[in-house]
Amino acid sequence: MPPRNKVYDLPAEIRDELNERLVSTGFQGYSSLAEWLAERGFNVSRSSVHRYGQDLQEEFEEAMGDVRKTTELAKAMATDQEDESGHLIDATARMVQDQLLRITIAMRKAEQDPAKAAKQLGSVTRALAEIGRVSLGQKKWARELRVEAAQEAADKAEAAGRAQGLSNDGVAALRAAILEGLA
Repeated sequence: MPPRNKVYDLPAEIRDELNERLVSTGFQGYSSLAEWLAERGFNVSRSSVHRYGQDLQEEFEEAMGDVRKTTELAKAMATDQEDESGHLIDATARMVQDQLLRITIAMRKAEQDPAKAAKQLGSVTRALAEIGRVSLGQKKWARELRVEAAQEAADKAEAAGRAQGLSNDGVAALRAAILEGLA
């Protein structure tokens, strides 16, 4: 197993700034980034910064690809339907759950302080719970909306049936047929 990259030993604020610089430069200029780190008192070789930058670039491009897919999915669903059944929220919840899983894996790879990792895992767990609540709430809302729409349709069908002289049994059968799938 190769030794751990020295970039992971940098303080979080320096590593965050390095990440920003890597992204803003298009993942180039590794020599100048190694010099920038040296000016701050951190002895990290150009090749270590390069290896770290390549890994970050892969993650960045994968994340950006996911964002593009999500954006296209949202556009398609917005133009295709009103999304009353909540497919967009459901798909988004699945993607967020996937990202939270990736964050958890990345935290383990970074070999952080166990207490800090536990605190972050707690945050991830709370986020997953919140996604679950949002998803359940959306599904409940969608069901209530379907019931309300079916009730409205049944009321209109009943009124139209009575206006046409339909018997009470006929009106009841028509209403039951409309509301049948909701039980």
